[in-house]
Amino acid sequence: MNTKMKAASAVAWLLLSMGLSACSEKIPPEEAVKQRVLTRWDIRKAGKIEGLYEFLSPAQRQALSRIAYERTFGDRVEYINIKINAINCPGEKPTNCEVKLLVTAKLKGKGLPAADNQVIETWVLEDGQWWLVSK
Repeated sequence: MNTKMKAASAVAWLLLSMGLSACSEKIPPEEAVKQRVLTRWDIRKAGKIEGLYEFLSPAQRQALSRIAYERTFGDRVEYINIKINAINCPGEKPTNCEVKLLVTAKLKGKGLPAADNQVIETWVLEDGQWWLVSK
């Protein structure tokens, strides 16, 4: 799939995710978080940084500008695959979830093989939407 198609797919997932967030109380929190995680990582796999900022929690967006956040991303890493290993949303009405991922990535232009990396993300529920708490 070419980059333009990947970007279009990521945007479509973002719109779908936003639409589904309106009914997030009707679906289990694990499913709502899964949709948000996959949508965000589809953007990363497409090599884009535009749109990632919108997944940050409102508190983080108040403390960190879009420009500062986007500066933390470069184009040196190619994200090849993402697999969700576990989503843990404790309690009957959870307000946070821990997501354990296996991310396959490689450095661009270095001739190095792809490597698997364990990634743990924290997602919080605010105003009916799940948001990433970036570390």
